[in-house]
Amino acid sequence: MRISSVSVLKHPRESVWVAIRDRLPEVVLLLDDIESVTVESRKELPDGTVDLVNIWKAKPKLPAIVTGYIKTEMLAWTDRAEYRPRSYECVWRMEPHFLAERIRCSGVTRYEPAMGGRGTRVTFEGDLVLSLQNLAGVPSILEGPLANAVELFVVALVPKNFRKLLEAAGTLLSSAPGSPPGGKARAG
Repeated sequence: MRISSVSVLKHPRESVWVAIRDRLPEVVLLLDDIESVTVESRKELPDGTVDLVNIWKAKPKLPAIVTGYIKTEMLAWTDRAEYRPRSYECVWRMEPHFLAERIRCSGVTRYEPAMGGRGTRVTFEGDLVLSLQNLAGVPSILEGPLANAVELFVVALVPKNFRKLLEAAGTLLSSAPGSPPGGKARAG
């Protein structure tokens, strides 16, 4: 299943690029449903490419009925990202810490100049593959409907959360000294 999102921020491309790549742990402090992002490793290559491995921990507001079934480790994932400065692209892969062998999610995020160079258009595109066959405790007759429901949920959630991340980056950049006034993000 395809996931995508386009957002425009009123900050120059280089500022947005650096905020998402280098200041992600600060950016997520502005999000209410992410507990933390921890940089597990960072490798800078001679051509300027930066390989990052980040560990994300979520803290979403869950309905009381599911809190007994959802454990903290189910709400974490490893984000492997390669930031390519020549093309201003980030090629990424998310690896959930729960059902990792059944969920594949990867894609690319492009950062392009917008608003005459005063802004940034961020295009987030990826593919999500779920394999919920033979899942313990799920009758085979429910596997298809369950997979469809989970896909629809994730396909709506991931782009929405990415737009919120960009809005938080815009807020962080607006609060920095010398930032242009009104540097809010606009989700598209």
